[in-house]
Amino acid sequence: MRFKQVSLAAAISVVAGLTSATVGLTGPVARADGADTAALPLSHYAHMVVDGAHQHLFFSQGAGTTGIVVTDLSGNPVTTIDGEQGADGLALSADGRTLYAALTDGDAIAAVDTATLTETRRVHTGTASAPVSVAVAGGKVWYGYTADDGKGTVGSVDPSAADSAPTPQPVMPHWSTTPLLSTGGGVLAVQDAQTSMTHVATYDVSSGTASLKVDMGLGGAATGPVQVTADGTKLLVPQSASVYVYSTADLSAAKPYGYYTGGVGSSPDSVAVDSDGTIALGSTAGQGAGAYVYAADQIAENHFAFAGTVAPGGLAWGADGRTLYAVTRDNGSYTLDVLGDAKLTDTQLSLNNPSPYAIPTQQFTLNGTVGGHGFAPAGATLKVVRDGTDLPDATVGADGSFHITDTRQDEGTYTYEVSYAGDATHRPATTSLTVGVSRLGTFIPYPEFSSATPHDVAFTGTVMTDLSRGPFAQRDTVQVTRTNEDTHQSTQLPAAPVDPATGRFTVTDAPGTAGWFTYSLSFGGDITHQPGANDVSTAISPYAPALTLKAPTTATRGAALNFGAVLGDGPYDSGETVTVTRTDAAHTTTPVTWTAPVAADGTITVKDTPSTGGANTYTVSYAGDTSHRAAATSAIVQVSRATTSLSVAANASTYAYGATATVTAHLGTTYNGRTVSLYATPAGGKKTLVKTGTVDSKGDLTATYKLAANTTFTASYAGDYRYAPATATRAVSDQVKVAQALNGYYTTTTYSGTTYRVYHHTVRPTVTTTVSPNKSGQCVHFQVQQYYSGAWHTLSTSGCFTLNSKSTVAAQLSLSQAVNQKFRVRSEYVHSSKDTTNVSTWGGWQYLTVRT
Repeated sequence: MRFKQVSLAAAISVVAGLTSATVGLTGPVARADGADTAALPLSHYAHMVVDGAHQHLFFSQGAGTTGIVVTDLSGNPVTTIDGEQGADGLALSADGRTLYAALTDGDAIAAVDTATLTETRRVHTGTASAPVSVAVAGGKVWYGYTADDGKGTVGSVDPSAADSAPTPQPVMPHWSTTPLLSTGGGVLAVQDAQTSMTHVATYDVSSGTASLKVDMGLGGAATGPVQVTADGTKLLVPQSASVYVYSTADLSAAKPYGYYTGGVGSSPDSVAVDSDGTIALGSTAGQGAGAYVYAADQIAENHFAFAGTVAPGGLAWGADGRTLYAVTRDNGSYTLDVLGDAKLTDTQLSLNNPSPYAIPTQQFTLNGTVGGHGFAPAGATLKVVRDGTDLPDATVGADGSFHITDTRQDEGTYTYEVSYAGDATHRPATTSLTVGVSRLGTFIPYPEFSSATPHDVAFTGTVMTDLSRGPFAQRDTVQVTRTNEDTHQSTQLPAAPVDPATGRFTVTDAPGTAGWFTYSLSFGGDITHQPGANDVSTAISPYAPALTLKAPTTATRGAALNFGAVLGDGPYDSGETVTVTRTDAAHTTTPVTWTAPVAADGTITVKDTPSTGGANTYTVSYAGDTSHRAAATSAIVQVSRATTSLSVAANASTYAYGATATVTAHLGTTYNGRTVSLYATPAGGKKTLVKTGTVDSKGDLTATYKLAANTTFTASYAGDYRYAPATATRAVSDQVKVAQALNGYYTTTTYSGTTYRVYHHTVRPTVTTTVSPNKSGQCVHFQVQQYYSGAWHTLSTSGCFTLNSKSTVAAQLSLSQAVNQKFRVRSEYVHSSKDTTNVSTWGGWQYLTVRT
């Protein structure tokens, strides 16, 4: 016969989350209200190209239109190049002589002479090809169009060939939609404009032949066309809340990882990269809508807000390296905003006074800073003017800080203006600060009294100033007048000198009597301080003598006890006494009382012979006199007591679960106390009182207690007048209740008066054991015995079966080769070191036999 245990396995899956962070813009918002603006004659907007050589701007309008609008660099109309059906994507040739346009409605790529503003060549890209994007790189014109299979792909045109025929690109896959193109540094980026994700492929086209670098999808949908940086190393991808940066080599994240475009809810849909690496981003939603200009890091140099919103793809840099052109849209109308100094950063200029005002005749310093986004014009000079009068220029330090020092003789207000002339990358700035010059206000708070007795009044005060500023003049004083409020008599006291550095002063006085007094304190002021005053009232009280008791901590019962006490603030008159009381266990409500004389120096001697053991409390009380207040103190002296015997016994050392224990406490010889208390403390539980009572003539007190766990019984005797308290303990063990169920039998039989369960040999009986109280996680062992040769023999004892959350565990028995044999099975709860509440316990035997 053998045992089999079935275990359950739990599978745990962990999902890893991906988080992303965006970098926020700090600093003020630059408004584009001062930019040059011009209304654009556009019905729609698709793309813009800046032709710096010819001072022109080209605007395409997309499908359904027929002309490319040409304006000067201020947005003034020049002409419209007609016949350009559905002109969408635009691109300039490397030499700037030709403008290429993708004609969505014309199924062609048009070439326009930028000098004459006329179309010079048209290359047809196939029926229904509908090209939407065009880019120039590697001596080729690349365009995105719709192939015969209805999917988007890329073709190229060699503009130097006599017959500029369109050339499909076999290396280019076919995307779900017509792709958008972007170039920079010999790299071509191809973007599949899906709505659910950003699918991008990059190619090296510097040789004129496309060589794949990487083709993959990026998480999240793009909110606008992607853009390759001028050096071809990075790809800028506008998505919700930010424009993210990827390497064109493998589309891995590249520093600075992302550019902020207004935070949550923003929708960047325009990216423009200048040749020096400056990036302009357009956002059409969120609180930060407008244009952002970034240099090398993740902190925006400028943020421009417009009357309308930036049109998708509506940003472009001028050839002069400083101008940003923005096409904005407002209620269906289009406007050109020309930002002539878009790369210039606002200068942050601040000026502050560490104090709210300055003091006459005293030099003060104004602190300031100039810079912005890490810029500090170290060594630059700032023009400083005070109320129209030029002051020496201030020099900017390495950290952008500067300082202005000045001195004013008269009270009043003065305005300081500081100006920075600006530089090649920062705008001029001016700031001003008004400084008040005034004498410091003063006040005298309540002083610190170190003594207030009839013959010794002393206190220290401080003339406080606004902002705790000083110093005071060498001869400044505080005038002091004392008034007795009982007699209304006033006395002028000597003036108290004021410490020039701290403003502190000290007053000493001896009024000669107790009572209520007012000290009037007055500071007359000086050239830098205003006057200040305060009336301070205080009570001059009789002496409060300290009474100390020098009693020992222990004493012997029945022996003479002498100890001393001392009253401070002497001398004392002859005949004065103190009252002494003693409280002990025999005198809890009516203490023993007597008097003891007080010597002139305040010393006292206490004499007594304690008759009761335990804590004796001695209290010495002084009633006071005309010069001294009452005083009292006490001390506890532990007077010796004899010891007695105390024990506790139980009627067993181990009990069945739920059994009742009989516990007996035995008390030895005592004087006048025969009360004992019995307590029970179950393992893991609280100590509870079982019984309190007087022991019998044998000195015994017996109680019963129902057990549920290992328990410690404690007997406690509180002591009496002559015998000390005592305690004793007795620990007993408690078993658990082991309930065993054996199922699966089909009948029962009896052998020698014992009932056996009868099983078919094909059955696998289940033995289920439940342990009370709940022992979840602890072990149960199963033991099986067989009867033969006139005796029971152990077949096997199992290992640990762990109890479940309901304190139950089950095992199965295999009955092969057991026909006509007699068996019995039982369970044992085996506690571990973690279970201190009960001991290991065997359950009862259950008997079975097997038949065919």
